[in-house]
Amino acid sequence: MQRWLKRAGLILFFGLWAAAGLQIWAKKQESREMEAVAAFSNIGTDNRSGIVQYYGKLKKEKQVQMLERREEYLRQIAASLGISSQILVYRTYGEDSQSVVLQKEGANADTVLRLVTWREKGAITGQSLYANVTIPGGGFEEAQTLRTKMQNVLDETMESKRSSVAVQGFYLGNLSEEKKEAIAEQLLEDMHARTVIKNQDGNLYTVYAYSPCFSESVRQGTTRVNLALTMYYNSRTQQTEICAAVPAIGVSGESA
Repeated sequence: MQRWLKRAGLILFFGLWAAAGLQIWAKKQESREMEAVAAFSNIGTDNRSGIVQYYGKLKKEKQVQMLERREEYLRQIAASLGISSQILVYRTYGEDSQSVVLQKEGANADTVLRLVTWREKGAITGQSLYANVTIPGGGFEEAQTLRTKMQNVLDETMESKRSSVAVQGFYLGNLSEEKKEAIAEQLLEDMHARTVIKNQDGNLYTVYAYSPCFSESVRQGTTRVNLALTMYYNSRTQQTEICAAVPAIGVSGESA
């Protein structure tokens, strides 16, 4: 009996020890995630904006067959996102596609919804929805809230869907390569991220990285990527544009 009680006591002790360890790890992980999100507020020094991008291919049974119904479809999506007035809608035509575009420039956000219908020999072969919402003065958390709302509205009707949250800012002038490197290194350190791919192509500087603080990622071979950081010098505005996006949906790969 005493031996059994001793064994039970040891099991209880190690169970409590493991639970305490998990609690400490969870708090540490939460702290790291908060630090990573806070780092987005250091993107650029001027005119910071939050950006949400969404892409999805409509399921076959959800495709909008009639041309006149496609504008109504986009207006319904806009209404679900809280957009109902001062909307501009227009159509464009390509050799094998038709697009209906809804635009709204507002005080709180600029929204573009684009429904592209692909055709072959007169028959619809697919429909894709592209959405881009820019929140002037917004940050990561505002954009993430909108992304979640957009996913709730659209995901059930889509396949091959992808979306991301980004924060864009600006620096005056054309930053040197050394300055870009220093900015990227500091941001990646603050986001607890490690570089996977880095490239300098003319005025465009790109870093793809992985941070354990963000759950979504894509696979690049045996490596995961979930953070894209770009810097680009715009000679017209004489500013260097910087943008950090999570997850990095511009990278080809399989979701993980």
